[in-house]
Parts: sequence; structure tokens; C-alpha cells
Amino acid sequence: GEESGYPLVVKPPAGAGAKSTYRVEDAAQLEAALRASPPGRGREVLLEEFVVGEEHSFDTVSLGGRPVWHSLSRYAPSPLTVIENPWIQWCVLVPREIDDPRWDDIRRVAFRSLEVLGMDTGVTHMEWFRRGDGSIAVSEVAARPPGAQFCSLISFAHDFDFYAAWARSVVHGEFDAPERRYAAGAAYLRGQGTGRVVAVHGLDRAQAELGALVVEARLPRRGQGPSGSYEGEGYVILRHPETAVVERGLRRLVELVRVELGPEGP
Repeated sequence: GEESGYPLVVKPPAGAGAKSTYRVEDAAQLEAALRASPPGRGREVLLEEFVVGEEHSFDTVSLGGRPVWHSLSRYAPSPLTVIENPWIQWCVLVPREIDDPRWDDIRRVAFRSLEVLGMDTGVTHMEWFRRGDGSIAVSEVAARPPGAQFCSLISFAHDFDFYAAWARSVVHGEFDAPERRYAAGAAYLRGQGTGRVVAVHGLDRAQAELGALVVEARLPRRGQGPSGSYEGEGYVILRHPETAVVERGLRRLVELVRVELGPEGP
């Protein structure tokens, strides 16, 4: 911290969903975070620069060391911000225009990163930031498919089964995705308050306004316990040929729907 400066991010190297991940502002907070999750053999801890910017992911299918397909997504807001603010509803947008020139720089960085890391055949999930000055910072690369319904988002965007295509790429060394004809996005419904789910408000209004865009939903159930992650207690996936329509739909969805947590009734 003294050399790189604060804030820093403290996280486990094999974590997922931003669990056990903390932002520390000074040496005292760093010591407190390390006391809460003491490092040791099998309990390693990573310290990373805290990067400010728009957070995205970059998912790739590689065959024999050559990237043959990729996808992009944008987070709104970043998962760490969501974890630090329980009232925020997280959204992910998979735009239709993945070949737009504005993504040329991350394509170069991502493909070069996979080459340096020695990626052969399989799916990778990269998380990266676009800083305020336009520069790129890659925060991590995982040699696995993405979580949090991203594979479903990709499937809906291309109108094909990404799960089956991933298996064929690994088993048979082939991958063929149809043209991306849609944008897709997910709104993750996080409970407000403490306790278990006691009510979900705004569903009728959301159905009336946005029902034509909904392609998949897993709604929170009464009595369901909190997940403790930014994915919340349920989600709704929207799809439309125009990216802007999906983006507006996600914003409207999290305005309308509220998951209430509280004590269970008799």
C-alpha cells in the first residue's frame, strides 16, 4: 500500500461473485481486512490496484490457441460498488454491436493477453475497465465460462445454445456461432432490508410495460433467504434487436421492481 498507494482491493484469488472482496482506504483498513480473512496456505489473498472506470467483461472461445469468437458486456455499476451498497440493483448489458470499432482496443489487448497466458482450447472470461482517460486495465482472466447467467445472455443474443456450443468446442474442437441478432441484458433483483423475502413489489407494472422484452425470469420467492451476492434473489433477462431498447428496459425494470426483505410471518 505504501508503494502503490490506496485504495486497494483485497480479494481471494479463487473467489467469485465479489465475495470476501473489500476496498481498503488506508493501512488500518488493510490490517482489519487481513484480520477478518487471515491469509495462509490454501487461503491466499490478492492485493490489487483499485481501478476507477466503466467495468466490462470480454468472453472468448479459443481453438488451438486461436481466438475464434468473442463477446462483450458492460456492468452497471461495478460488482464491488453493488456489494458496498445493498440498495443498488445490478445490471449487465450484452450489446448487439460487438464488432463496433470502439471495441478494437480491447480486442487487441484481450487477444494478446490470452496469447501471453498460453490459452489453448476453451472459454475464457476476462474482466476489464475503461478508465476516464480512455485507457484499458484488465483486472482478471479466468479459464472458464462466465457465471451470473452470462451464458444465457449470449445464447439469447445469438439465438443459439451457447452451453452446447461450449461443450462441442472442448470435445470436438469446433465452434460455430450464428450472427448476433439481438442485444440482451439482465437485471438482478436484490432484496432491500434484512430477513427473508416477504414481498416483490411492482411486478404487474413491469409486466405491462416490459413484458414483450422478457425472455427469461427467475423471480424471488416468498420465504427465500438472501443470497449475499450482487446477483441478488432473482433476475429478469430482456432481449431486443436494438441495444438502446434493452438498456432503457433494464433501467426501467430496476425502477419498478422492489424485493422486500423482513421477518417471516406466523
